[in-house]
Amino acid sequence: MVLNTQDDNKPDLTERLTSLINNLSDEKKEQLLEILLEWQRREQRQDTRIPCLIAVDYSTSERFYRDFIQDLSNGGVFIETREPLQVGQNLSLTFSIPNTQSNFKISGKIVRAEENGIAVQFDKKLSGYQKQIIQSAISKKP
Repeated sequence: MVLNTQDDNKPDLTERLTSLINNLSDEKKEQLLEILLEWQRREQRQDTRIPCLIAVDYSTSERFYRDFIQDLSNGGVFIETREPLQVGQNLSLTFSIPNTQSNFKISGKIVRAEENGIAVQFDKKLSGYQKQIIQSAISKKP
């Protein structure tokens, strides 16, 4: 005997969602898609991110830039920028964690480009010392 844990008079969750989505305007569907994609990106992150405002100098093979890091983790950063950078571009970054004497010089690759900035994943694992500095910055955040 199979137990049905769902009330037979209620449509299943997927049917309910499909019905609701079908009744949305195209604009609302686009907004919903962005929300779902953001949820998916957040679930894929392996490292804790901290919001911050850290000046960063970075370069592509063509030119140098200066902007601000908006969040930081052991695996990468999000840089607020209006520059027309592309996913897949390699970058060299240099920045300092506030309240430390530590400069970071690390390379990374753009893994996401948005209207307000770029997500950069570090190419290599941080050294133990670099991880310790970032971890202490993360643990100081409320």
